[in-house]
Amino acid sequence: MKVLMATDGSKHAARALTTACRILSPQDREIDLLCVAPSLGPKHHLHQAKLCRRAKRILEAARAALSAEGISAKPIVEAGTPARVLVAASLNYDVTVVGAQSHKNRSPVGLGPVTSRVAEHANSNVLIGRDLHNDEGLKILAPVDGSEGSVQALDTMAALVDLSAADVTLVHVVETPWLHVGPDQEWIGYEEEKEEEIDAQAQFEREFEAEGDDILESARARLPVRTTVNTLIYRGVPADEILGEAETGDYDLVVIGASGAADLKHQILGSVSSKVAWNAPCSVLLVRGKG
Repeated sequence: MKVLMATDGSKHAARALTTACRILSPQDREIDLLCVAPSLGPKHHLHQAKLCRRAKRILEAARAALSAEGISAKPIVEAGTPARVLVAASLNYDVTVVGAQSHKNRSPVGLGPVTSRVAEHANSNVLIGRDLHNDEGLKILAPVDGSEGSVQALDTMAALVDLSAADVTLVHVVETPWLHVGPDQEWIGYEEEKEEEIDAQAQFEREFEAEGDDILESARARLPVRTTVNTLIYRGVPADEILGEAETGDYDLVVIGASGAADLKHQILGSVSSKVAWNAPCSVLLVRGKG
């Protein structure tokens, strides 16, 4: 497994590195540690050299912190725009690790501009590292919808994460689009809705839940045999239900597909992944679809 870890010397980056080393399987793991110095152009070569020296000091501090945990990493300095450099470099790695924020961001929530761009445009999987909530083992939340993207997310999780001591919860959300009522919309005609229409709606919900059971069982079967697996089905808006479970469940990691496939379910999951990555209270592994 080839891992690219980005650092800018911030506490967010340091937290992401520590978290990633806990989450990612140590087996055959090769880590490159990258710090990007701003590119000033040929007319500012003296100041450019100063920025590169600063980047080297940041890398040495990060490498020393990893070394104290028995983890080796190769330091790399590049000059350029951080987001562009990381997106281009991500093509050569199985996973790119970034902190949720940078040293310039003061907001305690959300994603910084560099992380946001990397999450959206990276050529491979992205791990957004936040604080872990459990000292031993990992609690992992994996949303599944039966699409190719969510299946690949499970396979990638099994390949990148050591699940032997993990507790994995698979969650499927039965979407209820009739709940998507905006502030300017009214329930026009709701009281006049025919009883048979309500019965048809209930029948659809039962069918969707039965489909959800099948999706969860298929997802369970893809995980290693000895993995501890729990399953949940919710009704509602996918992103809201996933984030609600992540908030209350004390999870260390959410694993979710971020593919750009054209099918409807994948488009829904893609929009969900963005909201989850931005608002989750824990680390998020965004699994990028192939091809």
